[in-house]
Amino acid sequence: MDYKLLIDTAALAGMIMLENGAEIYRVEETIDYMLKTSGLKTTQAFVVSTGFMISLDDPSIDALTVVRRVDRGATNLNMIAQVNDISRKFYKGIISLEEAFSQLKHLKKNQYPWWLKDICTVFVGLFFTGMYGGNGVDMLFTGIVGVFLAIWLHAAGSMKLNSLIKDLTASIILSVVARVLIHLNPLAHLDLIIIGSIMVLVPGAAITNAIRDTLHGDYASGNANILQAFTEAALIALGVYIGLVIIS
Repeated sequence: MDYKLLIDTAALAGMIMLENGAEIYRVEETIDYMLKTSGLKTTQAFVVSTGFMISLDDPSIDALTVVRRVDRGATNLNMIAQVNDISRKFYKGIISLEEAFSQLKHLKKNQYPWWLKDICTVFVGLFFTGMYGGNGVDMLFTGIVGVFLAIWLHAAGSMKLNSLIKDLTASIILSVVARVLIHLNPLAHLDLIIIGSIMVLVPGAAITNAIRDTLHGDYASGNANILQAFTEAALIALGVYIGLVIIS
């Protein structure tokens, strides 16, 4: 077996999972299962929310170690599920090491297109407003807010803004636009429009994953992620308040 390729494949799997918001224990488990196919005496994986270190060692070979720094992005459960599927097929011998590496490389490039993300940004908020009891005007206005939100999030991504700054400015924009729109029709409800719109930004999956990491004993990563998630939520609330004050 090509141990260098094996450790690179396991590192790629771990990187994709971390970048897409997987729980720490799940990333460690996936890497560990892949490394164990080597049959070597020592296989180790140490993962935190911002990176990982993995190693292979045995009396018969020189030790191999890989360290990766990872910038976490938006949560993508589909990507996590596909990495899980590839790693399990490799572990069971259904696919070869080379096939697993090739599929993971293709998977990393095969992200959702920007236009699909923007469309979802518009419709997610719109449907949440309807679910919370909003009328047709509320949903229409939420859709308009979603267009402005999608444009800004796309621009912020291109500028590589810090996620906290991006969420703060996005919530200011959505509350300002919602406040302006509310003057066009007295039947619209400002609270429902804002609630539906901010659901695109709320870090619900991040909070859930942080709690799960803590329950699995990954206290450092769990606490760090909880702090980040609640900081994001606080900045979203602050941004909405600032926007309402601007257009009071």
